[in-house]
Amino acid sequence: MNTKPIPVIIALAAALLSCVISIVQHVEFSVFVSRLLVVVLIFLVMGTIIKMILDYSFRTLEPTVSIDEQMDAIMPNESGEEMPEEDVATEEENSSESEEG
Repeated sequence: MNTKPIPVIIALAAALLSCVISIVQHVEFSVFVSRLLVVVLIFLVMGTIIKMILDYSFRTLEPTVSIDEQMDAIMPNESGEEMPEEDVATEEENSSESEEG
């Protein structure tokens, strides 16, 4: 699973919420910027921790079987036996049969 954008998404969502709350409260610009900076940093760290937990969880859940082993389990390779060839009629044989009958 691609977890790379999770910290950024969490930080941006928190920043949006912080901006809306600060605008509704009519705070000064310096307070607005300091709140925004603190919120973005805190939630960026929290998002990174969440990403690390998810990466670890998905890594332990995935099987460590290679693709070659999976393909061998699905389609075993029997090198001793050859596949029987089917009797395939050519176009000339097909056209002559359709004209006769």
